[in-house]
Amino acid sequence: MTARVVSGRGAVTLLRVVAVLACLDTLVQGLLAGMLLNGDVDSIDPHGFNAYVFELLVFLQVVAAALLWRRNRGLTWPLKATIGILLATFTQTALGLEGSLAAHVTLGVALCAMETVLVLRAFTLRADTCPDVR
Repeated sequence: MTARVVSGRGAVTLLRVVAVLACLDTLVQGLLAGMLLNGDVDSIDPHGFNAYVFELLVFLQVVAAALLWRRNRGLTWPLKATIGILLATFTQTALGLEGSLAAHVTLGVALCAMETVLVLRAFTLRADTCPDVR
């Protein structure tokens, strides 16, 4: 992957920070899910609560991507990716509440992969060092 120079150091930093936090949160969700599948029924409440924390982080990713897109109209992949992840996250929550375990676990693994790719791609963006006068 090659680095792309973009405008908006704050938006790039925000996207990176929130994406890293969301990616780490998917690992926490996986840990809690593993504990639950291993018979620790007390981990269901933290897993449920953390699902909403993850949704909030993904929503913040969409906001950061929208801010980045606003400064760089040609840069659409972060916004498209974060919206896709947000939709997958809502689907994931619905599957979990419905009790569709096979689909819920599979989508959880996919969300972890999607977040990892987003983090890697976000770190290929390089903020322009010259201040933008707009």
